[in-house]
Amino acid sequence: MQIIDRIGVWDSGNGYIFRVWAPHAQNISVVIQDGPYWENAGDDTVVEKAMIRSGDYWSKTVPQARPWQLYRYRLTFPNGNVVDRLDPAARDILSSELTRNDPSSRNASVIPGINLAAWTPFQTPSFDAFIIYELHVGSFAGRQDHLQKSWSTFQDVESKLSYIKEMGFTCIELMPVHEYARDRSWGYNPASFFAPESSYGSPYNLAHLIDTAHQHGLAVIIDVVYNHAGPGDNALHHFGCPDHESPGLAAHPEGIYFEGDQNTSWGRGPAWWKIEVQDYFYQNARMFIEEYRADGLRFDVTTQINGSNLKQVVDQLRQDFPDKYFIAEHLPANPWIIKTGGFCATWHAESHHECQRALAGQQSMQKIKSILGWDGYDHAWNLVKYTLGSHDDIGDLENGNAENGLTNWDASHRYLIDQLGGRANWTARAKCRLAWALNIAMPGTPMLFMGAECHMASPNVSWGYWHDGADQNGDHRFNWDIAGDLFGIEMRRLVCAANEVRLQNPALREDSLHIVHEDHADQVLAFVRNSFSNTILTIINLGEQDFSNHGYGVSVDTYQGQWTQVLCTQDSAFGGWDGAGNAFYEPWTRPNGQVYLNLPKWSVSIFQRK
Repeated sequence: MQIIDRIGVWDSGNGYIFRVWAPHAQNISVVIQDGPYWENAGDDTVVEKAMIRSGDYWSKTVPQARPWQLYRYRLTFPNGNVVDRLDPAARDILSSELTRNDPSSRNASVIPGINLAAWTPFQTPSFDAFIIYELHVGSFAGRQDHLQKSWSTFQDVESKLSYIKEMGFTCIELMPVHEYARDRSWGYNPASFFAPESSYGSPYNLAHLIDTAHQHGLAVIIDVVYNHAGPGDNALHHFGCPDHESPGLAAHPEGIYFEGDQNTSWGRGPAWWKIEVQDYFYQNARMFIEEYRADGLRFDVTTQINGSNLKQVVDQLRQDFPDKYFIAEHLPANPWIIKTGGFCATWHAESHHECQRALAGQQSMQKIKSILGWDGYDHAWNLVKYTLGSHDDIGDLENGNAENGLTNWDASHRYLIDQLGGRANWTARAKCRLAWALNIAMPGTPMLFMGAECHMASPNVSWGYWHDGADQNGDHRFNWDIAGDLFGIEMRRLVCAANEVRLQNPALREDSLHIVHEDHADQVLAFVRNSFSNTILTIINLGEQDFSNHGYGVSVDTYQGQWTQVLCTQDSAFGGWDGAGNAFYEPWTRPNGQVYLNLPKWSVSIFQRK
């Protein structure tokens, strides 16, 4: 793709450089003043400097500009209209409130301050080593913990990183952190793409969170929304054109970033056909990696972006940052987004939906078998799998009735524990343990959404969904009381043990899968994965029958040798019972090609060949 010079504002060492794309303007000046809010009355503190045009871009170096000062662009058009606008590439803004030449607005862009003095050395994991914990910054902390607040910040999340690391995750994925409309949101309504959400903190706070995560040995993936702009406040809307409230004056009333765009279900889609718009999002992605040291990005709803235009940006990012993990939310999953579109991986929603149906007894064997592999893709890590659900599957903005979920079980948005009977139900807890162990054992990059690791749900089975605050059914933020109760601790132990098995066994990170056993009568499925001398056997019991006295024979094909159990999801420490698995029992493959074991109901048992 064509790479265009940097946009936004940055310190050149000889003053701050301001640069903006505005092809229809006749003149532009950058107006700078001290804070804390923008004042529209004339004042001695105001500096206004005319910018210099080069093609369709305008720039100016201002030696007297200082960190934390406020600024706006003042655009004059051939028709005489003069409008003030926020910088579309501002690294920081006061809030998401728009500036539409409104004299009452006190919002402004902010000249970025000093970044971290030193960054912690950190190597982004190899693509097969990611175990992702997805979280929402604003609702992850504050409920029933030492903070006791209704909304959490970047700094608050730092206090929880040990909790995540201790369970063996290698990465956190942050739901969108760019400035969005209002102060409370899931984040998928972007208002200013380059600035962090002001209710979470400053650019420094975001940088500090990422650096602290690296200190904990956690990589960081950031969720970015490039397929649409927020339907309300958005710094791109109407930018670069005369005042949209003056009829007949604006050649492109939605602004230069949306000319010839498309509507989406969530807002206007940017004009990705323009080279300048492609560059805008390329520079935004590059900012997160270079300026914030992110280890990867997850692109929201890539099906709503022209594929050939998106490919130009992704190809350039992969060339510039070959070790970073770029993930698409391309649903339904299609190998095109990897093989042609250039992404490293794509979300695999079927891993959740089919697992949920299987655990509810709907063609259990067939559905689990259908999500094990990576057919059509080059590598197992091309698919991000999440058997327990993502924020999309668990979150609900409609008081528990998203997609008519109150009448359609298959479409309802709930934590899996509530889909299967609630956290007070022993079998539901066992099935959730099974689901995560399967996620760890099968090919693909495992991902878990916050709360699933401790059976997060309400005591009332009907309302076990995530939301970023309270609705008519109560407060749905992460509840730290639940994380620390008996059921929560049991599930966390299982998650920790399962993650450790994946980290300690290269076979579970290889492009390897051999289904060796299918027992449809008893609902038992087994597969082997290999990496040189490391051979792992995973056995899934999807039925209600317990097999004890080492009496169940699992066919292991040609894999001879002695086996030792490394995980059983029904062990008592995880909420099962003593003697459920095969502790202190190391069977050999018999001459008939089978290994005889205990196999508890609704379980995953994992064995390593000695």
